[in-house]
Amino acid sequence: MTSSKFSPKRSVKSYFEEITPFDLFYQLIYMSATSAAGISRARVFELARQLPCPPSQYFKSIHEVAENLRYNYPDAVRMIGERAASEDVKTFLLRLSDALRSGEPLPGFLSREAIVQGDRYENDYETKLESLKKWTDAYTAVSVSAALIVIMNMVMTMIYNVGVGMMALMVFVAIAGAFGVAWIMFRTAPETFTVSLAKGSKEQRLSRKLFLILAPTALAVSAALAVLGVPLGWVLIVAAVLLAPIGVVSSIADGKISRKDSEISPFLRSLGGTASSRGTTLKEALLSMKKDSFPTLQPDIRMLVLRLSSFIKPGLCWRTFATETGSKLTEQTTGVFIEAVGLGGDPEKTGALTSMFAMKTAMLRAKRRGVAATFSWLAIVMHAVMAGLMVFLLGILEQFAIRLNAAMSTLGQGADAMGALGLKNMFSFNTPQIDFLTKITVGMILALSFINAFAIVASEGSHLIKTTLYFSILLLLSGVLLLIGPSLVKLVM
Repeated sequence: MTSSKFSPKRSVKSYFEEITPFDLFYQLIYMSATSAAGISRARVFELARQLPCPPSQYFKSIHEVAENLRYNYPDAVRMIGERAASEDVKTFLLRLSDALRSGEPLPGFLSREAIVQGDRYENDYETKLESLKKWTDAYTAVSVSAALIVIMNMVMTMIYNVGVGMMALMVFVAIAGAFGVAWIMFRTAPETFTVSLAKGSKEQRLSRKLFLILAPTALAVSAALAVLGVPLGWVLIVAAVLLAPIGVVSSIADGKISRKDSEISPFLRSLGGTASSRGTTLKEALLSMKKDSFPTLQPDIRMLVLRLSSFIKPGLCWRTFATETGSKLTEQTTGVFIEAVGLGGDPEKTGALTSMFAMKTAMLRAKRRGVAATFSWLAIVMHAVMAGLMVFLLGILEQFAIRLNAAMSTLGQGADAMGALGLKNMFSFNTPQIDFLTKITVGMILALSFINAFAIVASEGSHLIKTTLYFSILLLLSGVLLLIGPSLVKLVM
């Protein structure tokens, strides 16, 4: 069984992907586990090239050079290492070449390198986490500025007609700036947390089905209500209600994935220890284990036991188990564990190695979720405040326009005098301008709702489908504000 069966083949784009510390950490954990099984050097490199991870492309080149051009492995590793684009990969391959040339045992070398790379990955992750905190602060400032641009447009319109084009340009710049910062937050995500929704856990598959049904329904119903003249606030509330089930299910799936990530480490460690101490196979060790220690993984483990007991191919059973957990980390860790044990590796040592990989990764991701939780609440509250200010100010402008037009209609000669003084554009407040400001305000509220939801998910590192959860919350708040805003203005004025 090869690890390539756990994930789909990578495309040619893999050659141009940036190699992160996590990618190299994963590659080294895999090579360390497989080499400890006592297989040949050529077999280690042959398996390393099949791993669905960007660094595997270098080992593919090494294996091809050694097999086709008849280079010895130390020379092949050095030749590819000297041409590596990634500095981390380059230095590692050069060290690997020296170790192979000196006759150092490959399992010991790879094990030490995996531990060192794990520490480097941890340091890099924490550095990126600090950077993420700064970017969340920057996004907060930019999103507030974007809302203030609309408010400034409203205030300017009360004094001077700056023109539709200028106002539209300012709003576009505000939206582009907010989305740009959110996109940077998304691109700095260290890893992918989840597998494909179509093949993931029960909740992930359900969220995908709900999205395909409810997202077009929400769009169609909202458009129909708008055409029928239903107040915009109710349109947004209806859209939020239709999108909410998608977000709720995806949030449940995300929470289970986080708990599974924390449980996969002790599960593999216990399974490996049980198999080694009893001298049995993984299947028998799994049957003798108590499952209560892994409450979130328990349904998946039970299904795995049933499949193994039905004499289905063990490799297929474990691959299905890894995919149906919905966790990318579980898929990767389980793939390494089963691969190494299947090659003849000691289950206890392999379980300890893969457990270390899973535990370190899960702990770092837990820190990130703590940062994202704080930011999510801040973004929601901030959106409610800024949307409320825009709606409230728009209501004031509507009342101001009504009273100003009434006053100017009784001062015909005064209006002529203002034109003679070159102040014709001053206080030129009318119904078309109010309509345009209403469209700008509503458009900004909708844009910020989506961008804020996207920024929250970007900070979490969750699947993008979870955007529907926060988008529905922000739409609900915006709809309520649009409904109660004019009434509050009338009470004040």
